[in-house]
Amino acid sequence: MTKQTPTIPVLSLRQLKSALFVAECRNVTKAAHKLNRSQTAITKAIGDLEATLGKQLFDRSSTGMMPTVHGEALVFRIKLATEEFQRAGEAYQTYKPDGRSYHSIPVFSLDISYKRLAAFIALFEMRDFASVAKSLGVTKAAVYNSLRQLEELLELTLFDREPNGVSPTPFCHVLARHIKLAFSEIRHGIEDLESIDGITQGKVVIGTLPYTRTYLTPRAINRLLERFPQLDVSTQEGSYSVMEAGLRSGDIDFIVGAVRPVSEGSEVKTEILFTDHLAVIARKGHPLCAKTEINFKNLQNALWVLPSHATPSWKIFEEALQTHDMHPPEHAVLTSSLSMVRGLLLDSDRLALLSEHQIHYDKINGILVTLPVNLSDTYRPIGITMRTHTQPSPAAQLFLEALREVATEISQGDPPNLSGEKNG
Repeated sequence: MTKQTPTIPVLSLRQLKSALFVAECRNVTKAAHKLNRSQTAITKAIGDLEATLGKQLFDRSSTGMMPTVHGEALVFRIKLATEEFQRAGEAYQTYKPDGRSYHSIPVFSLDISYKRLAAFIALFEMRDFASVAKSLGVTKAAVYNSLRQLEELLELTLFDREPNGVSPTPFCHVLARHIKLAFSEIRHGIEDLESIDGITQGKVVIGTLPYTRTYLTPRAINRLLERFPQLDVSTQEGSYSVMEAGLRSGDIDFIVGAVRPVSEGSEVKTEILFTDHLAVIARKGHPLCAKTEINFKNLQNALWVLPSHATPSWKIFEEALQTHDMHPPEHAVLTSSLSMVRGLLLDSDRLALLSEHQIHYDKINGILVTLPVNLSDTYRPIGITMRTHTQPSPAAQLFLEALREVATEISQGDPPNLSGEKNG
């Protein structure tokens, strides 16, 4: 999965914090007292934030300030962002148990410039001071100074210097993940404001596992963009572990594919869309195509193209082997690339273990076929993996709706089989 430096919202974190406290106190004076700032400063912060966003966030009256519908939506996201900074602070305390309380450190309380955090995130992604300076339009010295000041506040080293750049320390990884999640929530908050006004905008980033790349996800994306062509969609491909890391840090919104078990209290959760089963796939004209029924045990000496050992599909295959008292095939080709699987099958008598949905268009075009092998115990749940402590952005929510629609159609018999009839 290609890493991308996230877009940092050009908003003052201190202004956002002021909005949060005013919303909670319903009064500027009380908010100013809690923040240990002047009433004038808080009033100006709210006014500047409203001017930047072009939205009225509060209704003013002689008795106080009440958040408008826009204000409530933004404050909801600010709270989620604040929780991410708090989680970062709690983690910091475990890395530096003898240090001062994280509550008194500006990094964790939204009392720091977003530009300093922008430089930190950019350095975490790029690992090179010159590249960061160029991307932010500042000098290398400015990036050095920003990092030095951040490390002084934390009394921790965030990057180890190396000949070709820098390498993040363990806590640096933790801090970057929570800051990226916090900024993601703020970006979603801005999109929420536009959604309230009937303007649908934003971007959704989808992590796709092999099963979904042929039919489920492409059809859901097309359906989404038919309805909302102004949205931006991108997909990320890679191993589940890499994409889960991207999900946890806010780089992607969802992972779509075969779901993995999650433990109670996990930072990610799953939603099962339907259950699918695996099939034995071969090229058209394979010697086994002439058979009307094939016993799985008769495939013991077949040449295979299989998913990697870390995938749910491999586990299912392994269980099927055990059921039939078979041993794993020797020298099988392991790959999750559908194009690689296709090339290997078309140029040999190898067999592959795939879902029929993964070869939907290959079957329609008469390139690949499903062999008559009974694999009744090879079912696996297909669904969505998402973050637990967040709410999808408007764009992401619309994609979810389209995805669920397509999944329902699949579970009811779509896509059609090769005869053009609905599957029973």
